[in-house]
Amino acid sequence: MGRGDYRRWQRQVERARFCSHPVRVAGGAAAVDGSSGEVRAEFSTRGEPDGTLLIACGDRRASVCPSCAETYRRDMWHVVASGLSGRMPPASSTQGAGVRQSAVESAVPASVESHPRLFVTLTAPSFGPVHSARGGAACRPRSGRKKTCPHGRPAGCGLVHEDAHPVVGTPICADCWDYAGAVLWNAHAGELWRRTRIAVDRALAPLASAVLGCRMTVAGARDLLKVSYVKVAEFQKRGLVHLHVVLRLDGVDAGDRSAVVAPPAWASAGLLAEAVEQAVDAVSFALPSPDGVLRAAHWGAQRDITDVSAGGPVADSRRIGAYLAKYATKTASDAAGPGASAALARRFRRLHRDHLRRKVGPHLARMVETAWDLGARRGLAALKLRHWAHTLGFRGHFATKSRAYSVTLGVLRQARRSWRARQRTASGESDVWASGDGDGSTVIVADWRYAGRGYVGAADAQLAETMAREYEIARAEYRDLLRREKEITYWCEST
Repeated sequence: MGRGDYRRWQRQVERARFCSHPVRVAGGAAAVDGSSGEVRAEFSTRGEPDGTLLIACGDRRASVCPSCAETYRRDMWHVVASGLSGRMPPASSTQGAGVRQSAVESAVPASVESHPRLFVTLTAPSFGPVHSARGGAACRPRSGRKKTCPHGRPAGCGLVHEDAHPVVGTPICADCWDYAGAVLWNAHAGELWRRTRIAVDRALAPLASAVLGCRMTVAGARDLLKVSYVKVAEFQKRGLVHLHVVLRLDGVDAGDRSAVVAPPAWASAGLLAEAVEQAVDAVSFALPSPDGVLRAAHWGAQRDITDVSAGGPVADSRRIGAYLAKYATKTASDAAGPGASAALARRFRRLHRDHLRRKVGPHLARMVETAWDLGARRGLAALKLRHWAHTLGFRGHFATKSRAYSVTLGVLRQARRSWRARQRTASGESDVWASGDGDGSTVIVADWRYAGRGYVGAADAQLAETMAREYEIARAEYRDLLRREKEITYWCEST
């Protein structure tokens, strides 16, 4: 990078939000008037530093790109929180800013704050005893006769472990632990949730019949009630996923089934909680048997169903949104501690077993090896376990939602682009590029070519990392300043 183009390179890094591994593209674009064909503006990377344009990678994983993961985390916060308390876009954001009609259609009315809502945590079953931290108590004391396992190892542990100790989550005896069952359960966790979601609808029908005193079919219940949800998957230290789910009970508008309306007065959070409890207990299906052992996919005994409706014990949508959004940026290697943050961040082309054991420890490494070995079985080819070995067999997305729960990530990204366009317009700039998203009078003609991934040199990468840290420090100081000004204003008004 030459001395004369530093400012242009710095502006590119800032627009890429200090991405750790930006995508470099070469080429150009032109903003063309749709009616006359006149070229209103042109851009080419020929005059840019290194002849390329930096674009943020957009990765959701904090271990891969902290900057893009932070943007994803904030977007997920809006997705979760808007489904709990409502988020209607302001009228000004839908006029003259290029926001598509889908932004209005995806708005969640503020009335959802009065709907029955639950915060549910579902865990995996046990595949063998593991070391655990019990708040000062012994890990797994054994007082009976059977003090050793079939492999001659101690069947319990009388030590006291801290939460951050690396032994927490690892098996008491690795040979007794069902690694094949754990990997297969992870691979079917998405299907288990899908069936659970269907079972909740089916459980609502008899419960509603008991409340109303008349027989109601499942189809009849679906004409009155609709369950919306958002869920986030998190890896436990033992390498199994568990789900954090926000469930909301809505009504059904016969004229527009996609509309979000209040449920009938008799539909309470207790009714929804009982339906979830019945569904979680009832759902079970057989897993493949590569070793002749019969296994079934079902939820574990440890679960939590909490009412987060208005007046419930936990009704702070901001805290719930922050909690779920944080886990949406995690990966499987986060279960092994910060030292292994990048070991399981990407798919494996070839498995280096010794290197993996040094990075993530023997337990998670054996889960990866099990997924890799099972992926070679012809009968399990449909699971693509080698493709998902870095996620310990889990094939689902870490954050999903139902259509009617809240706004989408696409709507949030479009709102962000529109806000930036309004800021440029307010400062006196003529933003012809933003008008390409609006009324169609301007057409964007682009020709881009992939030029590489990451920064050109190590010095550029280090400089971008320093700029990212300085930006976060300045942001924290600015927030602290606003907080102190708010406290001073409150003190002055109260006195």
